[in-house]
Amino acid sequence: MIDFDKMIQNEEMADVILFLVSRSEKGIAYPSIDRFFGIHNAAEKYKSYNIELIHQLKKLEDTQQVSSTNVYGSGCQKGPDWKEPAFVTEKKYGIE
Repeated sequence: MIDFDKMIQNEEMADVILFLVSRSEKGIAYPSIDRFFGIHNAAEKYKSYNIELIHQLKKLEDTQQVSSTNVYGSGCQKGPDWKEPAFVTEKKYGIE
């Protein structure tokens, strides 16, 4: 089982977003990303995590690591310059 709480506390928000968008070919809707961070106590690390989330998504879109316009209309998915976060490669937090 993946320890998402530790992931949120130990990793950069941008890397967690990159992980989330890679979990499905269709990507993930913005409200689902926001809810994920809320459920897993992002407010303990980021005072206003939802504002930080907006800024991080904009940066990831600008660098083409995340695309918010996808054919499925579901929100965010991997962009042309997406790279797997190091913690995924290292299989931390129970990631298989």
